[in-house]
Amino acid sequence: MRAKRILRPLLPAAMATVLALALHAPGAKAQEPPASGGKPAAAKRASPRLGQLRRARPRALERAPEIGTASWYGPGFHGKRTASGRHFDATAMSAAHPWLPLGTWVRVSLVGSQRFVDVVITDRTGQTSRVIDLSPAAARKLGILRSGTAQVAVSPL
Repeated sequence: MRAKRILRPLLPAAMATVLALALHAPGAKAQEPPASGGKPAAAKRASPRLGQLRRARPRALERAPEIGTASWYGPGFHGKRTASGRHFDATAMSAAHPWLPLGTWVRVSLVGSQRFVDVVITDRTGQTSRVIDLSPAAARKLGILRSGTAQVAVSPL
């Protein structure tokens, strides 16, 4: 009982001392209100998808098809985890693209032909020389399984 009576008046002073020391510690920054009277700027946070290759694309080109070389995944990738977190399925209509958001549906058209296939982006490409990497099922439907690569036009749906 006697200890409570002694410590009770000291508690607010001790809390104030700890607070003052924390605010004036080296490396600690007190947040000052902005001079303009507006809200303080939001702190920048790290991207939740660290390690992913992200390339900016000009807004004017977002609707235009991207033309380049397409290839397909080898059988050694079946069952391995993709950048989206799902396991790669060689029989699914999926693809890897360098910068399109994961989960985006795209139409891949064979240049000089009427063939096309609709695929979902589930992974990132490992090479910058390729526009898109298709799953074996998508490559089979497009008709590039034997040749391995082909010129295609990729446009988001």
